[in-house]
Amino acid sequence: MTLGIIIAIIAIGLILLFLEIFLIPGTTLFGIVGGVALIIGVVLVYYDYGNKWGNIAVGITLFLVAVAVVAGFKVIQSNSLAMKAEITGKVNELEKHLYNIGDRGMTVSELRPNGKGMFNENKIDIYSNGEYIQRESEVEIIKITNDKIYVKLIKA
Repeated sequence: MTLGIIIAIIAIGLILLFLEIFLIPGTTLFGIVGGVALIIGVVLVYYDYGNKWGNIAVGITLFLVAVAVVAGFKVIQSNSLAMKAEITGKVNELEKHLYNIGDRGMTVSELRPNGKGMFNENKIDIYSNGEYIQRESEVEIIKITNDKIYVKLIKA
């Protein structure tokens, strides 16, 4: 096989590895195909040109893989390809100003001891003090903490 074809196979392997590592991570398909292409290219050099040139091809290929990885990290660290979005939301953040102790609402689901309730036309997570409360029962807010609203059953 000609040297140009072998170099092209190794170059395609390097490009596929670069794609796998930096542009399309997690697919593993490009990484596997790129690694196989590199191995095939080096094996072809050993087969067609002997041990001396095969060893040189291994050294050059390893050097080029290292250069590609270092260059890729530099590009990503320069933020030219990095995603710049940030998450500003918070989990379990309760809008306390919408609810007050003594507010009345209805359970939307059974409370065992937690479930869903409807207060001020908002469906929210609510908690009982350990007791079971059936669906569509009228409840009253008895305690509000940082992330939980506790209710009690209103006896009819």
